[in-house]
Amino acid sequence: MVIWLSIFVIYFIFFTLISGLNRWKKDLSSSTVTPPVTVVVAMRNEAHNLRMLIPSLAQQTYAGKWELILVDDHSEDTSVQVAQALQHEYPQFTFTLIKSAGNGKKQALAMGINAADGEIIVTTDADCELPPDWLADLVRSFKPTTQLVAGTVCLKNDATLFGNLQAVEFASVMAMGLGMLGWHKPVMCNGASLAFRKSAFDAVGGYTGNEHIASGDDEFLMRKISVQFPKSIRAIIYGNNSCKTIPPRSIGDFLSSAFGGQVNGKLILQRLQNHWQYLFSCFNYYGCQCSVWLFLRLILFYWLACYGS
Repeated sequence: MVIWLSIFVIYFIFFTLISGLNRWKKDLSSSTVTPPVTVVVAMRNEAHNLRMLIPSLAQQTYAGKWELILVDDHSEDTSVQVAQALQHEYPQFTFTLIKSAGNGKKQALAMGINAADGEIIVTTDADCELPPDWLADLVRSFKPTTQLVAGTVCLKNDATLFGNLQAVEFASVMAMGLGMLGWHKPVMCNGASLAFRKSAFDAVGGYTGNEHIASGDDEFLMRKISVQFPKSIRAIIYGNNSCKTIPPRSIGDFLSSAFGGQVNGKLILQRLQNHWQYLFSCFNYYGCQCSVWLFLRLILFYWLACYGS
């Protein structure tokens, strides 16, 4: 009985996701409006990666007015100097560099968003490479009632076993998020490719309420907007617009990324507790199918945290 029930649950999950992905790919409705946009990036010790991010931003095809706000989160390398040099190399778009007054990514992003002039806020990470249509497709995906658009992200293949395992796990998570959005059920998103209306960000109080958690700026914000603005979240239109990011090169880098740059036993236990809380809240809010998938992710995270080092 248990085996047949397990088979049914797995079949139901995959049927839901596959049909949801098909719905997403077929929904090509887009807007021709070009509102002012602000791209906000929080950086910390990203001197090397900035030379990949900024040139890809300079090649964006978006026809409307847009600006870049780069927020330095207390970098200890030459990130600020590299950013200043790139400001002069790429004068074709407005590029502002500011220093975060707080600590952590959420406070850095909030400071950048507060300084933004754009009606649409777009976030990405400093270690990303963006295709030319990335920004244009994110903005085109906004319908009049849309408050947040979740973009697609993929990991660059580094030809290692650990890198390939991460790529498969990451792709499965991305597929689940897109598949559920095909059914208008926002489950997860990624801040490396995310767009939302500044008015919606202000209406839900931004990142307030979860400042004590190092990560989750993207998914917590998505859930708050989903509650206050039902059926207002959409996936980016299907196309060649996936943001590419660099996978962690080692278990230590993976855990460091997961814990906001710090790794110790207390933080690992705290993060695992946050995962359990998030799992049960998703079960109550979204239903069992996505919670089962999140449970599998949690098991993988436990394995990496306990045995990866």
